[in-house]
Amino acid sequence: PASAATGPSPQPAPAGPSSPAGASTPQPDPVLKASADRVRSQLGGGTAFRNADTCIVCIVGGADFQKADSQALVEAIAEKLGEAAARGSMAIFVTCGMQGVQEAFAENCGDGSAVLNLMPYDETSAFLQGTDIHAGGSFEERKVIFGLVGDVYITVEGGPEVSQVARAAHSRGAALVPLSRTGGASNGMFNFPQDAFQKPDFASHANWVLLASQDASLGETADAVLAIVLACPRTEVFDG
Repeated sequence: PASAATGPSPQPAPAGPSSPAGASTPQPDPVLKASADRVRSQLGGGTAFRNADTCIVCIVGGADFQKADSQALVEAIAEKLGEAAARGSMAIFVTCGMQGVQEAFAENCGDGSAVLNLMPYDETSAFLQGTDIHAGGSFEERKVIFGLVGDVYITVEGGPEVSQVARAAHSRGAALVPLSRTGGASNGMFNFPQDAFQKPDFASHANWVLLASQDASLGETADAVLAIVLACPRTEVFDG
């Protein structure tokens, strides 16, 4: 993939177990938060990628698919969102350059021009599509920054690391779109934030229930994700 610098680093009820009472997400390291602020600001500052009104959509999921239809669902969602981006939907999509869910999304999202792969410095993704951007001195730092830059996070399957990113994003007001039909963290396991399964005001009930429905077709769920993402407001957490 191409590479772009981002500046120096200084309401379907889930079936899984609920989070323990009092579970919380620690505040991010100030240096990593500053890096996230810089990435977000540069993506919103009139670059070729987006402008200040564009929604940053982060794709979160495991490195291996656990359910038979999860990969096909991710590909269907990527195609829908890629088509919307090509029509000028004012959205960009961010991955961490990981195999599995993120790779399937990136390589099926139109021509890849709306996909950014957030990598630590001196690392590159192996994706065939998308542009690499850089922040953080390690993969762990990059993971923290990833949880701080998006307006909305689409989650598919996943384990503890997916839940970690979801908790960080949710704690600062970013929207979560958990595909609970895929199981794992996205269905409430591993201390995934439980109130994220409650329908947000900007989503319709009809679309929200399709995230959990095992009876819905892949196309129906993909259409629901598209509608929810297009309706999602941009967060203002890092602005100003």
